[in-house]
Amino acid sequence: MKKDFTSIVKACLLALFILVTCTANAQDEQDLDAPEIREIDTAHDRIIKVHPLQIGEVYFSLEKLRTERISNEYGIGYIYKSYLKGETDDWEDYEAKDVMGVAIHMSQRYYNTRKRTAPFGFFYGPVFGYRFLVFEKNVFELPEQDPNSPNYRFVGRLYQNSLDLSYQLGGQFLLGKHFTLELAGALGGRVKYAKSTSADELLPAHIIGHEIVSDESSYIAATPLAQLKFSVGYSF
Repeated sequence: MKKDFTSIVKACLLALFILVTCTANAQDEQDLDAPEIREIDTAHDRIIKVHPLQIGEVYFSLEKLRTERISNEYGIGYIYKSYLKGETDDWEDYEAKDVMGVAIHMSQRYYNTRKRTAPFGFFYGPVFGYRFLVFEKNVFELPEQDPNSPNYRFVGRLYQNSLDLSYQLGGQFLLGKHFTLELAGALGGRVKYAKSTSADELLPAHIIGHEIVSDESSYIAATPLAQLKFSVGYSF
């Protein structure tokens, strides 16, 4: 398991290096004779977006230009599904669980095209995310026990906090006068802090990721993070 995790991390770091290198090369190879656009297009400097392909999450965001080439995007999501390990570590054995959660997404984008006005064209930049999840009751599917039994074991509800940091590369395009389309990919990592009173061995058995620290009621794990992003929006 540890060797597999190390291999995945190395593969993600290699892919991220290639991603950044390709972006830099693409920027260097642009048409140097094309006129540099240096004014913010106030007709399209804000975009409200919906992200319909987010798995287990309803996600909306707002992108706002800061300069003629740099923008910030802020998003918020409601999470209703998340995944835990099943009986094995195989991806096919992961189980979707009902949750109530909130996600916050923030990113900074650098647009490197000379012929288009930002926020349209190809972009790259860092992405930060935070998620808080409350899992359904008895998410570990333990058998019912009599509280008066000497072998009774209380296991509390599962809560999970996570921090994401990744780097994205993508493109955003104007469709018609105001509608937009965005396609992007991101690579990075996620650190999770899971807490459930007296869960003990249930946490490493069900929380996805490589163990960093654990005790009988809490568990910290890290995992590689790869995301594909698709959004449609309205610019104004």
